[in-house]
Amino acid sequence: MESREYRKNKHTEFFHKLDKIIFVFSSMNYWVDDNGKPVVYVNAYKRIMKVINAAIVLFMVAELGSFFTQNNLTESQKSDRLMMGFSHIILYSATLSLNHHKETVTQILFTLAVGLKKDFNDLETETLMLKRTKIYACTLVLLCFNSVLFYGVKGLTKVLFSDETFVTMITAWPDVHDRSLLAGVSRVCVYVLSWLWMIRVTTAYLIVLAVTISLSHQYMNLQMYFKSIAEVFDERISQSEKEEKFERALKLGIRLHATTIWCTQQVQRTCGNVFSGHIVVNICVMVQLMSQFKDSDRSLGHVLAILTTFISMLFSTGLFMSSAGDVTIEAGNLPTAIFMSGWQNCTKMSSYRIRRLMLIAMTQSQKPVIIKSFGFIELSYQSYVSIVKASYSVFSYLY
Repeated sequence: MESREYRKNKHTEFFHKLDKIIFVFSSMNYWVDDNGKPVVYVNAYKRIMKVINAAIVLFMVAELGSFFTQNNLTESQKSDRLMMGFSHIILYSATLSLNHHKETVTQILFTLAVGLKKDFNDLETETLMLKRTKIYACTLVLLCFNSVLFYGVKGLTKVLFSDETFVTMITAWPDVHDRSLLAGVSRVCVYVLSWLWMIRVTTAYLIVLAVTISLSHQYMNLQMYFKSIAEVFDERISQSEKEEKFERALKLGIRLHATTIWCTQQVQRTCGNVFSGHIVVNICVMVQLMSQFKDSDRSLGHVLAILTTFISMLFSTGLFMSSAGDVTIEAGNLPTAIFMSGWQNCTKMSSYRIRRLMLIAMTQSQKPVIIKSFGFIELSYQSYVSIVKASYSVFSYLY
């Protein structure tokens, strides 16, 4: 995509740096600028990533193939095969969904960082947004990588203390009891592919997380804007000039709000499948993990793998649902900010025009802004607790 001219700010610099990181690990470029690398290098790197992506797809197909070829598994391995085989496919679909909506995602990012900031940008809100995004992103990366790391620890523990083979992810070949050198090398390759799979999924989730946090803080930015335009009436100009200036500012605020609503709709369209898939995986994996823990041998490696995966799913879902829930909360605070914009200081005919504009602005802002999964599950703090309870309820019913 060709670069667009824009005024840089902390928001654009952050998205540019995040996009560089995502390009390194996935070859995808979601920001409007290029990554600053030579075209020859970029094209060669993209070809290499296509090979890696094909290998990841074959890895997931091999996991499904294990249901037909691996017949000598322990109960724990059968549970791992079921959990990993289907969750990997569903979670990887997040990357495919974002790739399909790449142009829209780029437009959302550019609108949030540039289009909505050129007329008003509260620096305190922007600083808070950047700080929260960095904390959430680092937490997500740590949680995701820990789960893969401890499955490797679990496999290594089996080799060192139980004289078993190094098995992390169950694939169609080699057999879990095959002790040949070729089988051992292939298992290490499978473990490396599981890391590559996790990196691709994590980069997709970082984009979703950054977009939803940025969107919730844009509603905060709008609140600050509407509150700030009341200062027009403190300026040393005539009453008529104050009213004209206030009217222009109010109309601009209404346009900014309409653009923010558009961003919310596009986030729902582009990220809805990601949220839905993650919730399905969250419930299924947590039920499987609770079942494994109940029946496990309580060895250190096994317990660590179960606990890290459980915590990763629990907290990663919490990060997504809380960031999406913040959009609803901040959008719900907007009507109050609009009402505090100073409209009551207008007089005579100006007051009549302003009241009509206020009616439009208040009506628009009072419509609930809710990001949903499956079209009906509201992403919020309350629904997150309900999903966790539902996972335990399913486990209690089945086991």
